[in-house]
Amino acid sequence: MNKDIPCCQADAVRKTRMVSVNGIQTGITMLDEIVTEVKELNLSSDQQIKENLLRRVKVYNYIPKPVEEAYLTSIFTIYQKGSQE
Repeated sequence: MNKDIPCCQADAVRKTRMVSVNGIQTGITMLDEIVTEVKELNLSSDQQIKENLLRRVKVYNYIPKPVEEAYLTSIFTIYQKGSQE
């Protein structure tokens, strides 16, 4: 994923995708790149997919512990759709 790492804050903002988390529009940086990367792993179980998605999203985004599950639900929905909304 090194080639996709933002070079600066402005580049990171350009790689931010708005998604609904608990009904609130929330920006998640690098989400499209992360979804692509996890899809390329060809993981067989939803649990493995979710763990990988959340771990990678947390590298670029702060996710408070009390809302991790809500974030994961939204992120996994994006993953399942497989294309940009």
